[in-house]
Amino acid sequence: MIQMILASALLALLFLPLQLSWWKMAMFRKWIPVRYVIGFIYGLLLFYIGLLDQSLTAVIAAYLPIIGIGLIVDNTLIFMFMKTFRKKQATTGAGIGVVILIGFTVFWMLQPLFLADVKFDISDGEEVTVEDLNPVNEEHIPVVPRSYAEYRSDILMGQLDNPAFYNLGNTRIQRVNESLYWITPIEYDGIFRWFRSDHAPGYIMVSAENPREDPELVLTEMNYVPSAFFHENLERHVRSQHPNVVMLDTTFEIDGEGNPFYIVSYGHFTEFRRVAEVDGVIIVDPDSGETEKFEKEAAPEWVNRIYPPHIAEERNNWFGIYKQGLINRFFGREGLTEPTGWGETDSVTGVVNQDLQLSWFTDHMRLQSEGQEASRSMVGFTLFDARTGELNYFRDASGSLNGRTAMDLAERTFRRDDYVAGTPSLYNIYGQYTWVVPLMDRNSVLRQIMLISARDENIYGYGETKREAFGAYQLELSSRTDDDVVPGEYTDMVEITATVERVYKWDREENVTIRILIEEYDRIFTINASSYPRAVFIEPGDEITISFMDTGEDVQAIEELDY
Repeated sequence: MIQMILASALLALLFLPLQLSWWKMAMFRKWIPVRYVIGFIYGLLLFYIGLLDQSLTAVIAAYLPIIGIGLIVDNTLIFMFMKTFRKKQATTGAGIGVVILIGFTVFWMLQPLFLADVKFDISDGEEVTVEDLNPVNEEHIPVVPRSYAEYRSDILMGQLDNPAFYNLGNTRIQRVNESLYWITPIEYDGIFRWFRSDHAPGYIMVSAENPREDPELVLTEMNYVPSAFFHENLERHVRSQHPNVVMLDTTFEIDGEGNPFYIVSYGHFTEFRRVAEVDGVIIVDPDSGETEKFEKEAAPEWVNRIYPPHIAEERNNWFGIYKQGLINRFFGREGLTEPTGWGETDSVTGVVNQDLQLSWFTDHMRLQSEGQEASRSMVGFTLFDARTGELNYFRDASGSLNGRTAMDLAERTFRRDDYVAGTPSLYNIYGQYTWVVPLMDRNSVLRQIMLISARDENIYGYGETKREAFGAYQLELSSRTDDDVVPGEYTDMVEITATVERVYKWDREENVTIRILIEEYDRIFTINASSYPRAVFIEPGDEITISFMDTGEDVQAIEELDY
């Protein structure tokens, strides 16, 4: 706080007149203290209210126009009221001010045109293939959309003593003890509620994996939060202790023991505040206000995100539109892409790998001209590691359905129910690029979970639970394609020899799917006749040997059959 006051007091000197004649006339001299006070207030607005970092580029951007305006006003007024002040002097002084303003404006407008290569290089996208996208355990694929988590959190707010005092903060997905949860901090509802409250009451946890798991309200004292005011405002508290860093993002997370923390991603600007680079995180205890600063390589393992979504979003844009430089961006347009818009606040969404590490996902479509109808397919997709900032581009998904198309297909499937599709995410499920799309009613209640093959919109499955959806999707895959259905590295191949109890044969569009019940096994086994033609002759009482990937699902695809 002291440094903010000192910086404001020192930089207020730039509000004083640079024209010496101003200091010689009593009628002008009496305004000097007023101008200094205005400059001091301007500094407080920048650094205390606006939380501007006190770096050199920030000071230049904020105060250089003030110098230009001051030169123009001072020289004009002196020329008007001092008969001895020559026109040439006034013109020269005011002209310098005009040059400063015009030069700064031209630089600010034109500089981005020369940063195409810099922005593409910093995005640092690496092209990879599906082999680098490991299958994810079905159990840990998040299917609960943010809007449904917010809906359930809002209901739970009624358990507070004074629920009208508070609002829900930003809901974010994170890993907690090898499971995924939506975590929502409880914030103050305005300055009067902050003044009357001793502290914010805590946070709410909603499972991102199981929509039927009950949400949990965790009561814990939090004094330093983003919605607090004055010295208890979280960002202002961090700024007072770290005046020079660029605060890029603030998010709420909990550690493995459920202790709450606010994570402030910090960094610096390059290219005169045009390109932001993340340096690390500042972890704040919302109860005591204690802060600890970590470089990104040294951040605690429980911290899910170091790179905020808006950084991932802008780097995806740079990677897509600045290939081969600025000229190609506007004229050649060779190989240019852009992220698909899903209608959400963020154009990226959080997905996890097999270790539940968070990445920002978005798919890319070909670059569209203004007013052109959006493409229905993607040319690839990207994963932006939320801890390291590494950007991987999966071009081998080219020609697959994009996220917007997957949402439209899901909504059309349930047109009669008037369900709304949530933000889609793409995973490697059973060896296939697969869209996972949650569907909600108009009250944001989760109603269906739908899985759609990114390669073929006719292959999909859905259900009210994750198990139902995955079972239906696996059945569709086994009946519609000749590809082996591979659930992934979390399951083992099992071989059994047993007696057939019942058989059902489903003849569908020149392809026969055989469903088999086997004695002593409480599940349905399926196989495609196009893969094993002799399977159509299986009858009850036959002894067969089958191999399958044991995922524990009710419907199980047969990988190998000996009959």
